[in-house]
Amino acid sequence: MSRTVLERLERLPKRNLTVLALKGIGTLVPGGWQNITRADALIAEVLGTEDPQLIAQVRARADTLSRARHEGYARALSLYDAVNRSQRASGGLRLAANVGAALPLIKGLANLTPATDTLQAADLALKVSAELLAFTQVNGLPGDSFGDFTASLADYAGQARVRMVAMLCFDALLPLGDQALERLDNLLGQVGHGELRQLPGYRAMAPLIPGRSEEAHLGFVRRGVEAWLGWASGLVGTLGLSGQKAVQALESTLGPWQGRFEQLATFLDAFTDTYQHTGTQAVARRLVERAAAEI
Repeated sequence: MSRTVLERLERLPKRNLTVLALKGIGTLVPGGWQNITRADALIAEVLGTEDPQLIAQVRARADTLSRARHEGYARALSLYDAVNRSQRASGGLRLAANVGAALPLIKGLANLTPATDTLQAADLALKVSAELLAFTQVNGLPGDSFGDFTASLADYAGQARVRMVAMLCFDALLPLGDQALERLDNLLGQVGHGELRQLPGYRAMAPLIPGRSEEAHLGFVRRGVEAWLGWASGLVGTLGLSGQKAVQALESTLGPWQGRFEQLATFLDAFTDTYQHTGTQAVARRLVERAAAEI
C-alpha cells in the first residue's frame, strides 16, 4: 500500500540543503517558515489543542481521506513529485550547458540544450500549473478552475506565502532577473512542444491537464500563468523581492555565494527539493484542516 499523505509528511527531512534554503528564503516573509514534519504537531497546530485523543481521531480521519481513491490528495502529491523531477532535470541540463565547453565528452549535450531562459520559463510555468491542478484536486474542482484558483491566492499567508516566495525567487528572479515576471509572457510565447516534452514533469502531469493534445496543454499552462501573474507581481512589490535580496537571504543559511545569480538558481534546481517538500506540507495541511472539520 502506498504511503498516506501524513506518512509522506513524516518522511520529509528535518535538516538538509532543501530545508536550509527554505529557512533562508523564509526570512523575506513576515512570520518566516517552519519545517513541520510531524503529523501530530501539524494536527495540534490546526486544532489549537494538544489533546491526544482528539489528535488521534483527526489523524485516523485524515488517513482514511488520504487512501480514498476518489479524493485528490494522492494525485496532488503526484503533481508536486512530477515538477520536482522537472526541476532536477532542468538543473541538470543547465549544469551541462555551463560545463560542456570544458568537457568534450558532454559538449554535444551542451549544444543541444535549449535556450536557458526559455527552458526556465517552461519549468516555472509547469510549477504554476501544478499549483493550480493541486488546488483543484484537494478541493474537488474541475482542472480548469482558473477563477477559483485566482481567488484562492488572496488567502495565501504564512507558510503558503513562503512557498510562493521560494518559487518566485528560485525559479524567476534568480535565473531570469528582476524583470522576470514582465518578461514571462514573451518567454512563454517561445515555449513550444519541444520544450514541454523535455520536462519529465510534463509527461507525469499530462493525464491531469485538461485537453487531449500538447497544443491544448500549452494553452492551459499559459492560462494558468496568466491567472497567477497579477497576484505574483503584487507579492513581489509588497515584499520588495529581488535577486539580490534572495541571495542575501540564502546566504544567511547556506553561507556566502560568489557566483552569478543564474548559477545559484541552477544549483538550487539540481540539488534541492523545495517544491516537493513544501508541496507535501501544503497538501498535508489542507487534508488535516478538512479532517478536523469532519470530526
